[in-house]
Amino acid sequence: MKNNVERPLSHKVYRTNHSQEWVVLFHGFGGNHKIFYKQMEEFQDRYNLLLVDLPGHGGSPICDKEPVLTYTGRKVIELMDLLHIGKAHFLGVSLGTLVIQHMADEYPERIQSMILSGAVGKWLWWGEALGRLSLSFPIRNMLPYMFPYTCFAYILMPKKNHKKSRNVFIKEALKLGRQAYLTWLFSVRDAYMLYERLRKKKNNIPKLYISGEEDHMFLGGIRKHVRKEEAAELVEIPECGHVCNIEKATEFNALSLDFIHRMSTQLKRRLS
Repeated sequence: MKNNVERPLSHKVYRTNHSQEWVVLFHGFGGNHKIFYKQMEEFQDRYNLLLVDLPGHGGSPICDKEPVLTYTGRKVIELMDLLHIGKAHFLGVSLGTLVIQHMADEYPERIQSMILSGAVGKWLWWGEALGRLSLSFPIRNMLPYMFPYTCFAYILMPKKNHKKSRNVFIKEALKLGRQAYLTWLFSVRDAYMLYERLRKKKNNIPKLYISGEEDHMFLGGIRKHVRKEEAAELVEIPECGHVCNIEKATEFNALSLDFIHRMSTQLKRRLS
């Protein structure tokens, strides 16, 4: 019998007759592919879609034999090969943006464009301090793992208009389990190191960052990064927090679909 880690990542595929192009979607921390329910109607009629459950989420197994981002990138490429997807547009939310950034570093030839929503990079200093404290050996063994997570959800998304996203954030994370929670949280804590590598190793992949103007924990760091990054643009959505695809789905969908269309058109022009 095969070991669990040899299974493909849990995923859903939606095909259309209207396009040959693919969009690969990655959810955020604690979620699964279902968090894109507000994108499906508009996206699946225009592009072929591959929605992936990250390791430890949904039906995807966690792996402790290699770094989680390395494992995830490798398994996504295996999945793309299985489905005969040579190159795709990638769209990620929150934690999913880290996966895309890792893949841009390791597999740039497989990425046509990148949409990074609620991108996780450099934390505010006090947010980073809280994260490190919650991951310290005494704290993480004294408290139920969901206690600091729930507290952080309220810190990250404190306003009334963030309530729906916050509730989804907490509800879905209850399904994670302690091992997956800690494995991914260490990667989120160290996200700044991935961004430091990206600044040293430039690529020309077109990138659209979409952030809410109220994403107080990460927006400052993303603004600074985008100013120094090649082929990158940032759009900030007013009266919106961290989870743009839920809070402001109409604006998010319009921005994302327009960007993918522009990038596809530019590629066709170069090839013609």
